[in-house]
Amino acid sequence: MGLLDYYRQFEDMDESEANRLLRERRAKEKALALEEIPLLDLSRTEWPDYPLADIVGASVYTARGRVNTYPDKHATALRRALAERHYVKSEQIVVGNGATEMLGTAGHVLLSAGDELVTPWPSYQLYPSIALRAGARPVPVDLRDGRVNPDALLAAIGDRTRVLVLCNPNDPTGTYLRSGEVRELLQRLPERVHVLLDEAFIQFQDVEDEDACLRLVNEFPRLLVFRTFSKAYGLSGLRAGYVVASTEASSLLRTLAPVLGVNALTQAAVAQALKIADAEIARRRTMVIEQRCKLAEALPLVKAEAPESQANFVWISSQALGGAELADHLEQLRIVVARGGPLGDDDHVRATITSPRAVERLIWSLGQAAGVPGVFGGDGRPPNVSSRAH
Repeated sequence: MGLLDYYRQFEDMDESEANRLLRERRAKEKALALEEIPLLDLSRTEWPDYPLADIVGASVYTARGRVNTYPDKHATALRRALAERHYVKSEQIVVGNGATEMLGTAGHVLLSAGDELVTPWPSYQLYPSIALRAGARPVPVDLRDGRVNPDALLAAIGDRTRVLVLCNPNDPTGTYLRSGEVRELLQRLPERVHVLLDEAFIQFQDVEDEDACLRLVNEFPRLLVFRTFSKAYGLSGLRAGYVVASTEASSLLRTLAPVLGVNALTQAAVAQALKIADAEIARRRTMVIEQRCKLAEALPLVKAEAPESQANFVWISSQALGGAELADHLEQLRIVVARGGPLGDDDHVRATITSPRAVERLIWSLGQAAGVPGVFGGDGRPPNVSSRAH
């Protein structure tokens, strides 16, 4: 259709009818454009990129030469490498099939029927199930402005409390409890209470040294620190994690180890990651911190807010929409986020930081959902997205 033909179709219509048709046409064009935009999944917390080729190669090499024999069930070489990294003794470390499984084992060992497990809430959604599987009772403690409240945790400790679980940085809020606050909390806890400190996202915090809380194991035998290779290292499919504790807790540590150890392919890949991945982890960390700051600065512009995150995700609430409505609007714009209801708060969504391009799309989409379309321009298309699907 030529330009003159386009306008002749409106000659016999009144202005309101012509405007209505134009609006309908623009809506159809926008819907078609959105259909061409690739889906962006920001609902998951593991790293989105493939691991380094040499890490995969180490696992493949092991598969070719050693898959017919049992692995070292004590993961001796891997524990030694981790001990050197954290300046602790090898006997202070146990390697297992993912941090979550080891957390579950710790709950089974430490809890009995009728006991209590205290945890901040919202937090990692599997913590309550750790208590329930052991026949114990989960005791959730509300956060304060999205942050863990140590005084409220202490107030929730009862005669039957045996375990306190802390996710730090906290999932889903991303907030971080500094090592000084953790130390004070440990000092005030009864002797019967063990603390399980889940540091799955520790590589993304930038307020203190990465091992600031981990070093507290030398002061507190009741503290167990859990780490994973599933998040910053991007090795979720290998199911690898480890626990660090005091030498005084060696007998408890041994109960957390898998009976036949971790498979040889996982051990080889993780050992190689510890040798070569530091530069890549630093690059990922820098990107997340930069984009996290960019997103935090943009949220007020799109009528949204979030507590200060120290993780690779942000816990977002909208001034204009409820959490479910916001998630629905973002899905219409081809962005999937984690809905807050199953994570503990209906008014929020959790959005993961995966790349600068993804953050720009998220900001643009938040603006569209809140009726603030001009954050990255007003052409109706997210930034960094061409007119064709890709």
